[in-house]
Parts: sequence; C-alpha cells; structure tokens
Amino acid sequence: MHNALNRVQTTFGFFTTCAFTLAAIIALLSVIPIPSPSGSPSASVAVRNVQVVKGRAHYYTKKREEFAQVRFDLDADLSSLFTWNTKQLFVYVTVNYPSGGGDDATTNNKMSEAVIWDTIIPATSTPWSWQNLKQKYFPDKKNKPKKSKRESMSKQSKDLVKPGFISLKNQKPKYHVTDPSGIIAERANATLQVGWNVQPWVGALVWDKGLLGQRVGKWRAGKVGKSQVFRFPPRKGTTTSTTAAAKDQGQKTAPEAGSASPIVDV
Repeated sequence: MHNALNRVQTTFGFFTTCAFTLAAIIALLSVIPIPSPSGSPSASVAVRNVQVVKGRAHYYTKKREEFAQVRFDLDADLSSLFTWNTKQLFVYVTVNYPSGGGDDATTNNKMSEAVIWDTIIPATSTPWSWQNLKQKYFPDKKNKPKKSKRESMSKQSKDLVKPGFISLKNQKPKYHVTDPSGIIAERANATLQVGWNVQPWVGALVWDKGLLGQRVGKWRAGKVGKSQVFRFPPRKGTTTSTTAAAKDQGQKTAPEAGSASPIVDV
C-alpha cells in the first residue's frame, strides 16, 4: 500500500502530464492555425531622409566614428498575426547594406544588418485575461481611481480596434547605423526592411523569416516590407569625388526628403 508521499507524487505527475499535453495541443493549434486568418500581413516602408555625421554614436563610448540617421515612413497591417494565443508582437525596421561597401551587390554576398527602430504591440485585453479575471473576482477597492464617462467610452472604442496597424510618417530612428570599420558614408545598395516576431502565450516564437513565419503569416521574405535601394550620402559638411562620379553615372544616392516611394505588395 502506498504512503501519502507516493500518492502526492503520483497526483502531481498526473497533473503535470495533463498540463504538458494541453500546452502541446494549444501550441499545435496556434501553428496550424485554427481558425485560419482572414488575410495576410502587409507592410510598406520608404526612406525619407538620410544623414551621415561623425561623433559619438552612443553615450557610453568615447570613440568618434561615422554613423547614419535614417528617417522613414512605415505603413503596416499586421492584425492577422493576432490570434487567441498571441501575447504580443515585436516589430522592427532594419537597414541592410553590403559589408564591403562596394557598389556592386552581386560581388559581395555578405550583408550587414542594423536595427534602427522597434516596438512592442500587446494584444488587446479580453474578458478572460488575467487582469480582468482578477479584477472581477478579487476587486481592489482601495485607491481605485474613478473614471469619467468620457474615459470609459474612449477605452471601449479603443478595445474594439484590433491591434497591428502602424502608420508612421517621417519617423525618427531609435538607434544609429554604425559599421565596424567606423565608415558608413557613401555605402551603396542599402535597403530598409520590416520584420516581426510573434510571441504567443504558449508555444514557439514565430519569426517572419522562419519556416513558421511563411506558413502562419504568409510573409514572403524579401518582397514584403522592403524599401527601394538607396545610397548613404557623404558625411555632413564634406564632399567627395565619389559622390560626383555617382551623379555623373546616374547612380542612386540617398533620397531627398519625401522623394522615396514605398514598395507595395500586389
């Protein structure tokens, strides 16, 4: 006959197995997914302005080097990525350019990638969310602020809007673009690209460039959310022969403010 400790261990093991099986089913259903999304995520990004300056790219370094500041426009509809198992969505914009700095991208397969902007979009609150359930069954009456009727109506209207819509105009970057060589000016064949990462409540992370991203999000990497090719301009306050030669040959330089147009997936 089993003692109390053996019975507790057996019960705990049984419930652990049930919880693991339930989590595996939830993760599988979110990857299939069920129900299937009504649409696919889409995004378009365009360069507005590019400046290259020399100085301290970060406050914690004493090294002076060239760094670029890229302003951009971003329009995205990622609402189809939000399902019942989505906790939050991580969206970011990167600058991709040849590491060697050559003008011909076909001769240089190595690409550098630098994140210039990112954001986290949390899923909207539902009646079954932890905070709502806690407030419903264990309300905290102490220091509870009173909400006006206008604030309540505003909150309800925001909850009805599905998250995942982004519209930014002439957005200032969060991070500068630097290169290990310390020189970034006049690099050619650079592009902006939009990326995302779905973080579920239960299950594996889904990246846009991964296998699951192509299945769940139907995101054609390299075709959706990619800007036109541009060139980093000369360092601010300097002119070089390379820039003059590029103009004579008709090569693309850094676009002027408002001159770039986004690539829209059709």
